[in-house]
Amino acid sequence: MISKSKIKLIKSLKYKKTRDELNLFLVEGLKGILEVNKSNYDIHFTVISKKIYNQYKNFLPSNNIFILEENEINELSSLQNNLVGFCVVKTILKDLSQNNLDKITIALDSISNPGNLGAIIRNADWFGIKNIICSKDSVDLYNPKTIQSSMGSFTRVNIYYEDLDNFFKTSDLKVIGTSSNTKNNFKKNKSFNGVILFGNESHGISKNLSNYVDQWLSIKKIGEAESLNVAVATGIILNQLTND
Repeated sequence: MISKSKIKLIKSLKYKKTRDELNLFLVEGLKGILEVNKSNYDIHFTVISKKIYNQYKNFLPSNNIFILEENEINELSSLQNNLVGFCVVKTILKDLSQNNLDKITIALDSISNPGNLGAIIRNADWFGIKNIICSKDSVDLYNPKTIQSSMGSFTRVNIYYEDLDNFFKTSDLKVIGTSSNTKNNFKKNKSFNGVILFGNESHGISKNLSNYVDQWLSIKKIGEAESLNVAVATGIILNQLTND
């Protein structure tokens, strides 16, 4: 039996203000639950359906677990048709200054759609990119839709929120800007070590950040579509950069 206070907590974590105050967030769906249980995130408690518990109990948290009916889970979920369950998880505060950036780092300028951020994190995980630096006005990593669309990849990719203007001012890393409106002058080499900067879904890279771009990289257009989704563009460009 789950208490009314826990039910209230679950519902409140749909809102960023509560997530920030309590340093807690929701991981919903089977893939996310299994992935977070394998990670270094601290699970506060888990709510799961009886069916899923019986099938996956050896891969689920061993304590603080509550079994509910599927319809009860769906009523509490922030997602549509969640008949599996969710975890309430403690956030991890990551300090960029304590991390040595890898060969390729992704920077995101004012990404606003949680589904896009989650898909970009998943792309980064696929291509072995360990670090993403988001501008402070980008969508929240712990938004339920971001977590869901990352399909557990958020547990393996470091996400930081920084003032990108200050970051680029103090960084010696080369900056590659991505845009469909500029000439591609990027010259790939195996020793590339730097930051790939992606802009806002509607407006692209902001004018002040474009001043830090050393080279521009674009995706060749063949058809008639006006633009590419930023998450799709991220996947295509990472494929170009990580394959010889």
